[in-house]
Amino acid sequence: MAPATPSATAPHPCAPGGSLSSASAASTMALLHDEALAAAKSLEEEASSLRDSNAKRSQQLQEEADLLKSVAAAQEHVCVAAAALDQERAQAAALEQQAADLRARLHPDSGTDDDALPDDDGLSASSEAAAIAHLHSQAAAIQSIKNLVPITLDMQSSNYSKWRGYVLLVLGRFELKNHVLSDVARPADPAWSHMDCVVVSWLFNTISANLLDIIHERDGITARAAWLGIEQ
Repeated sequence: MAPATPSATAPHPCAPGGSLSSASAASTMALLHDEALAAAKSLEEEASSLRDSNAKRSQQLQEEADLLKSVAAAQEHVCVAAAALDQERAQAAALEQQAADLRARLHPDSGTDDDALPDDDGLSASSEAAAIAHLHSQAAAIQSIKNLVPITLDMQSSNYSKWRGYVLLVLGRFELKNHVLSDVARPADPAWSHMDCVVVSWLFNTISANLLDIIHERDGITARAAWLGIEQ
């Protein structure tokens, strides 16, 4: 039997049917290309979102770390302040105990003898005098009163009330107000005269040169006289 010959109706590869298959393949390739681009864009957007999220999280973590550092520093300052306070309390307790021991040695029967009360008053007065003497020694050791009175009084300025307030505040701090506010003078007392000179120097160093020329009329001026001259 003879081999069958190709049918006259079978499509040739280059016939119109073959062209349709090529067009379908091209369409499929284009579709796959678009899908690949869409997937790549989606991945890029996801990666960008992750980068933004990581950056925000990193910033949050840095802010939390800075806050924790600030808290740690504040806690350290509190601990240092507490330690200093404990030390001051211990020193105060030690001084109080020393004072109690001194009173006990001076007045061993003070717990049962009412006659010891005047002696206690005398001891208190002596302690107060010692404290004032200590303040006066501190005042005499001050190198520059301008560190405590940052105002220079001048004839043309209107800062007298502020200057007066600063000066009285410093004088009160060192128990020296009576040198400018009281008319009672004790020139025969060397300690009083010494501190009066200190107060006069303070007054002269806090006023302008033209005002000093008016006040400093003669040598030996007292603090009270200088104060009244400035006030007038």
